[in-house]
Amino acid sequence: MLERLKLIPILLLLAAASVSCEKDSVAQAPVVTIESPLTQRIADSAGVIAQVFNDTLFEVTPGIMETDIHYLSTEGYSMHVFILEIDTKHPGLKLKAGTPYNASAYAMQTVPDMAKYLENGNTKVMAAVNADFFNTSTGEPRGIFVKDGKVIKTTWANTRSATFMGIMKNGEIVIGDRAEFAEKQNDLQEALGGGPMLVRDNQILTQTDLTVEPRTGIGMNAQGKMYFIVVDGRSFYYSNGITITKLGQMLKACGSTIAINVDGGGSSTFMIKHPLADVWQVRNRPSDGTNRAVGNAWMILAN
Repeated sequence: MLERLKLIPILLLLAAASVSCEKDSVAQAPVVTIESPLTQRIADSAGVIAQVFNDTLFEVTPGIMETDIHYLSTEGYSMHVFILEIDTKHPGLKLKAGTPYNASAYAMQTVPDMAKYLENGNTKVMAAVNADFFNTSTGEPRGIFVKDGKVIKTTWANTRSATFMGIMKNGEIVIGDRAEFAEKQNDLQEALGGGPMLVRDNQILTQTDLTVEPRTGIGMNAQGKMYFIVVDGRSFYYSNGITITKLGQMLKACGSTIAINVDGGGSSTFMIKHPLADVWQVRNRPSDGTNRAVGNAWMILAN
């Protein structure tokens, strides 16, 4: 009994030492250095990031910067988001509607395959994201469709098909709603539909869709900066997805004064021409496990 009592102070000392070591270990945890200004903006103001695990920033080509963020959401889930910041006023960059086989007919094709039909000797496809929702049997877009100055489709499938992005014949990029499309359609060179408006006049709009999914969004501001964003989802340990409200918060934090949601889920595709190799690389992890054939996409071209 006496020997057991003598052991108690020793065990308490060992326990105290163990706790002290744990505290020292916590205190010495590495501090994450944030690389991208966009990461910092989102962490500071969007209300979606609890902790940044790591981020990267690199130039795809002059005028296009990519930010990748691995973070813990405010709900406590692992997340990955990919963002392109595009200076649309940079000489030699151009926005183009990508379609299957670069044709006006309805069909489906993966985003990298669309790029093959669009690229030529004088122009390279440097980046792209998927665009409008579409009929998965025929490839017909849910929203409007204008290609090479020809208005092909002016109808909308449902209330979710509420917005569009387009390039005017004078080169101006426009994001708007159904009424604005009706007003501008004959002056558009390219246009593809979109889903709900997320940000307008620098204000985040209220959304009724509260589902958590992989998401793709597009935003821009008056200074000519455009943001393509893909948030991966449907993978618990990798990335869980996001609501469209939080997607809007992220786009506003990046600098968008107007932003729309486009097709998500397994369609969400974030592609670049990799700066270290002359290949197209899908940077995100589409939730289907492979690149989905989609109805159309937005491509950034460089001369």
